[in-house]
Amino acid sequence: MILVLTSLEATTALAQAFAECIADSPALPPVLLHGQLGAGKTTFIRELVQALPGSENAEVSSPSFNILNLYPTTPPVGHFDLYRTEGRDFDPDLEETLFAPDHFCLLEWAEYLPADCMPDSHINMSWTAEEETRTVEITAHGPEAQALLECLEQATSI
Repeated sequence: MILVLTSLEATTALAQAFAECIADSPALPPVLLHGQLGAGKTTFIRELVQALPGSENAEVSSPSFNILNLYPTTPPVGHFDLYRTEGRDFDPDLEETLFAPDHFCLLEWAEYLPADCMPDSHINMSWTAEEETRTVEITAHGPEAQALLECLEQATSI
């Protein structure tokens, strides 16, 4: 699925469609976000978290300095940023925390995730920025991710 987002409203609409789909999903595969700085990854996550119940207690910011922010939404969101892990050994405790079943994992800078840590079922979102537009390619890996992507395809009217 490829979407061209021409405004913040389009990004918000995608995030809201995503929130609707995860609310109805029995399984929440991690979402791995790829893309250069300024491509829209954190904006999408902020809009997604704000679309979830409990978001009034969540202040979304990039966790690039502390690697992880947890938001008290329903479902709880674990917002990870691996930017500062580039070129370093990957901490096994971080891997365990990334994909723990107690939160919905949104992972920025997923290109820094070691291949041997890649979850079997996940959504990939590849973000590309060109002037005022953002192109997002969304792919599913595994049955839970495929079901979520199918819901998203039906829910988006961007």
